[in-house]
Order: sequence, then C-alpha cells, then structure tokens
Amino acid sequence: MEMGGKCPTIFDSLSGDDMKVAVKRIASGKWGPCSGQACVGIDNILVEHKYASNLIDLLKKTIQRFYGEDMGKFKNLCKIVNKHHFNRLLNLLEDPAVAASIVYGGSLDEENLFIEPTIILDPRVDAAIMEEEIFGPFLPIITLDDIHESIEFINSREKPLTIYAFTKDESLKTQILAETSSGSVTFSNAFVLNECDNLPFGGVGESGFGRYHGMYSFHTYN
Repeated sequence: MEMGGKCPTIFDSLSGDDMKVAVKRIASGKWGPCSGQACVGIDNILVEHKYASNLIDLLKKTIQRFYGEDMGKFKNLCKIVNKHHFNRLLNLLEDPAVAASIVYGGSLDEENLFIEPTIILDPRVDAAIMEEEIFGPFLPIITLDDIHESIEFINSREKPLTIYAFTKDESLKTQILAETSSGSVTFSNAFVLNECDNLPFGGVGESGFGRYHGMYSFHTYN
C-alpha cells in the first residue's frame, strides 16, 4: 500500500535552457492541477547556496507566468480540499520558524479555501512543515554547501515515496540510486511516474509497502 510521504527534489547546477525547463517542471510538479495536494507532489527542494537565489527568481517568474500575479484571479489552481486541511496548512504557515522564512506568496483566502503558491527559504529543519507531509502549495527550499549533502539529508529522514533529481552529473545519479531508499526515483522530471502504468508504483518503509499499476497490482493483492 502506498502511504504517501515527503518527496524531496535534488536541484543540481544547471544552466541556460536546462535550468528553465527544470524550473517549469518543478512548478508543474509542485502546484500543477491540484495545488500540491498529491502524494507524489514535490515536497521540498535541496540546492546549493550559490544557486538558490537564481532558482527562486525563476520560480517566481514561472509561477506568475503559469498562474498569474493576482491571487484573486488565479484560474489554473484548485482550492484546498476542505476547511480542516485549510486550517492544518494555516497552522504550518503560522509557525514562527516558517513565517519568517517566506520569500514569495503566503496569501490566503479562508472563505474560498484558497492559498497561493508559497516559497519558503531555509525554514528550521525541525519545523512541522519539514516533518509532516505538506499536501499543499508550500515549497520549502533547503540550501546546502554541497549538493552531495542532499544524500545525507534524505537518509536522515523517513524514506520518501519518490525522489526527484535534476542533474546532469551521472556520478550523482548513481550515488542517489545506490545510497538512498525510496519508492521510486525520477530524473529530470516530476509528477510523471504514476502515469506510467507499465512501471511498478509504491512506497517503502514509512511511505508504504508493495507496488501496484498494471500486472503489479495483481501480484501485490493476489
């Protein structure tokens, strides 16, 4: 059974069009049609300090291009599923360890159960938003001295449902596959794994057990 879990994204050094494409895919994978309310949605980004500013700037531009600049006029993002989850997300955002770290977004419309895409830079790693599955439009960005530290960061937490990684470094890809454990790993894209019904899908450890899709479902539940 797939249980969910936090899905980190490793964002390595990219340049030019590669970076722009990666950011577009991250924006779609995070906010997409369900405003982050998906088990395989991007939960956080791990990036080196020196690339964080450029990443945030591109994310802001991409959000505005995809969804508009005025929260009240967003037409391509869904609402939060119900009042209970709206209040849960509100509590995450009002945590002082999070509120002081917002670099984009943060506006809420309680009457219409709407929260705009929100980027949070380096919240405390022990904050609730970094411990619980977000299941909403908040995107924490955690900065590192070296991208290889992302392996240690991931391994220090519960096993994710999936790991996303945007990198051209083949040795880093090999390291991610060899030294981490997750339900799946996706390189250079996001949110597409559960559309491949010929591939097994499921979690490991806290993110679930077994696998399904296609014949794998019959093998798991037989």
